[in-house]
Amino acid sequence: MPLVPAGLQATAVMIEQDRIVITARTIGTVATCPTCGTGSDHVHSHYWRTIADLPWQGRQIVLRVQVRRFRCRHCGSRIFAERLPEIARKERRTGRLALAQAQIGLVLGGEPGARLASKLAMPVSGDTILRLIRKLPPPPCPPPRVIGVDDWAWRRSRRYGTIVCDLERGRVIDLLPDRSAAPLRGWLKRHPTVALVSRDRSGPYAEAIRTGAPCAVQVADRWHLLVNASDALRSFLDRHHAELREAARLCGSGVRPSACAFPLDAMKPSPSNAGARRQVRYRMVAQLHAQGLPIKEIVRRTGVARNAVRRWLRAGEAAPYRRSPGPSLLDRYTSFAKAAWRSERRNAAAIWRALVKQGFEGGYDIVRRWAKRRRMAESERPDAPLPLWRVPSSRRAARLLTSDPTTLSPADRRFVDTVRAIAPSIREVADLINDFGKLLRRQSARSLAAWLEAASATALRNFAQGLAADLDALQAALQEPWSNGPVEGQINRLKLIKRQMFGRAKFDLLRQRVLCTA
Repeated sequence: MPLVPAGLQATAVMIEQDRIVITARTIGTVATCPTCGTGSDHVHSHYWRTIADLPWQGRQIVLRVQVRRFRCRHCGSRIFAERLPEIARKERRTGRLALAQAQIGLVLGGEPGARLASKLAMPVSGDTILRLIRKLPPPPCPPPRVIGVDDWAWRRSRRYGTIVCDLERGRVIDLLPDRSAAPLRGWLKRHPTVALVSRDRSGPYAEAIRTGAPCAVQVADRWHLLVNASDALRSFLDRHHAELREAARLCGSGVRPSACAFPLDAMKPSPSNAGARRQVRYRMVAQLHAQGLPIKEIVRRTGVARNAVRRWLRAGEAAPYRRSPGPSLLDRYTSFAKAAWRSERRNAAAIWRALVKQGFEGGYDIVRRWAKRRRMAESERPDAPLPLWRVPSSRRAARLLTSDPTTLSPADRRFVDTVRAIAPSIREVADLINDFGKLLRRQSARSLAAWLEAASATALRNFAQGLAADLDALQAALQEPWSNGPVEGQINRLKLIKRQMFGRAKFDLLRQRVLCTA
């Protein structure tokens, strides 16, 4: 690499401790007038410009260039300065140095990039790095043919944007500031080469593709379809907590499912204080909903989370919250603790001291809480043993019912078998959801019509009707190899870049960093 840009001639070199100062001048004898384009050799005067260049041997390179002023004979008394090769007008750095500093900023951002550039003998401020990033030309992009679109969060639940990826080349080709239909529709009209669009089941995206690229094939993303199916099962289980409670009780008592009845009325426990508060809030939500208020207004008035309001209104009740038990230091000593409890040693402190002699390293509070739970269970049902299963949430129950049985633990497998044995309605819906998952994984379009017909006759009719309304995209998902998987990966990278800028970046800067590093 030459020490001075082409078109300049070095006249002196001065080496200092941390930099090299090169004095140079231009080689040409004629300069072109920027107004009329006529060449002039009439030198009027000169001045000095100080320009930073790429470092050499760990030292900064400083160019002191003598720049001449010319008088244009064609324009009369107009005086202009000659243009330096490879150096923009009024710039204080060469183009190659500006590009290197901008590339550092693309990876690290403003202030972190400035700190690294200083260590590399290219000192620059963070604000200057951001200006250099904004000045970068957009990267060249061939006309896209197969794209994927999805939304990303500026601020979760408040503001979203749209990302557009070229699925054939695996790169981001644009960011849009909103996730409504209008920006995507305009973008598609500017890119008529798009022939296939992969998307989630968002209504605005479907409308934008239908109006902006009417000839393009829409493909519903298979992962989003699986998520929608899981949500449909979870919504169904929200209305069947009694069956889940009975299955958990049977798993704890050791009773075989085939040998028991299903006493739904007997399985309604008295609500705790937290449960009572939950029911009061549900009644407030239901009352406001009956008055015709939108969910957003109900959330503002009651303070209940938006997802909880939607789930309660969909289920018609506020299902009790049950947290799944986590691992405990007492798990290894449960048999000894039960034996001590059965021997009429009902004192938690005495049991804890006996456990410590056995090597138990936990505190007294762990044993005290265990004894309290056992005492409460015996007071409610004196003849029943302590349940080994707490009632799982509808989300966890949906995961267990749709998982491969060979991957479940023996306890989880027993719970699934119990639920399927005592609740035919849950078994029917879970089988349909599992069949839908197999249909998507095998991309079997032939079985789709039969599945939709079977699901329409069950509690999944609303889910099936939603799929039927987007049938063309669903069938394309079972025939085309494209999906939104690469788009989700690009969204993760976008989130990383956004967090590096502490969430304060404007849209143009974020777009530059995402596109120029694609």
